[in-house]
Amino acid sequence: MHTQSNELRYLTFARFIFRARAETVLRLPPYKGSTFRGGFGFNLRKTICINRADDCNRCVLASRCIYTYIFETKPPEDPGIKHSFSEVPHPYVLNPPHTTKETFEPGETFTFELVLFGKAIDYFPYFLFVFQQMGENGIGREKGRFEIETVMNERFDGEAGIYSSADKCLKGNIQVYSSENFFRVYTDIIKMNPGQITVRLLTPFRFKKDGHFRDDFDFFDLFRNLLNRLYLLTYFHCGNRFDRDHRDLLEKSKAVEIKDKDIRWHDWTRYSNRQKAKMKIGGVSGEFRIQGDLAPFLPFLKIGEYTNIGKATSMGLGKYEIVCL
Repeated sequence: MHTQSNELRYLTFARFIFRARAETVLRLPPYKGSTFRGGFGFNLRKTICINRADDCNRCVLASRCIYTYIFETKPPEDPGIKHSFSEVPHPYVLNPPHTTKETFEPGETFTFELVLFGKAIDYFPYFLFVFQQMGENGIGREKGRFEIETVMNERFDGEAGIYSSADKCLKGNIQVYSSENFFRVYTDIIKMNPGQITVRLLTPFRFKKDGHFRDDFDFFDLFRNLLNRLYLLTYFHCGNRFDRDHRDLLEKSKAVEIKDKDIRWHDWTRYSNRQKAKMKIGGVSGEFRIQGDLAPFLPFLKIGEYTNIGKATSMGLGKYEIVCL
């Protein structure tokens, strides 16, 4: 197999599926990522913060704070790397309910997903507790309440229940993926070595180039974006790094083509609790076909189905799936 044994061997992650039931009427926007992430951040800070400082940067506990690490992720205090990165990826992806349904009546259920990376996996009980608090305190325009009924952990052979509202206890071990065990199972697409695949953008992809958000990306742009994200996740959250010098692989990516682009730009407005203002946010959705010698790139693309790609991945943007033709 190609690159995953070296470059991806340090990346670890785990995926969880939450099933929730509305207890009161829930009124949510068509895309719910900002609402869920905002509610999560508010309740996480409320749960964790003991100093109640207005500015986390001025808090003496900031460098060891779980809230700061998870929600306001910053480079570690290492003068050798501090100024090398303008952004550090959050150690999680929160994929909201994949539906444009805006009203959930009491008793109706919905699901959302959480992917944790590296050391953030150890903090999963905090995530569960905060989601429970979020349900009790309410989200959306009318602060609708919900209850977490079950949590499933993705396994090689399916999903296993690790939490139920019936007993309110965590049980069993969490399946942690590494490239070694991940590719033992998910080898079908790589062994097939298809000459072309379709990529479906399940949530908007925010691609930024030369300081501007664009929709005219090619495969080189796409792969470089993904490669950089995998590098940063591995470096900041998994305690290791893989070789960042991928000039040969990037050069090969220029020969791979994107065909039959069927994408469209989608804008919507979200409210930022931190900035106390409405913000316009958008990205491209749809699908396109990738054609060429894909063997060196498939391991990365498969992992990307879990990491998402582009900007604002922590609120579920940039989620995609690969379909073999």
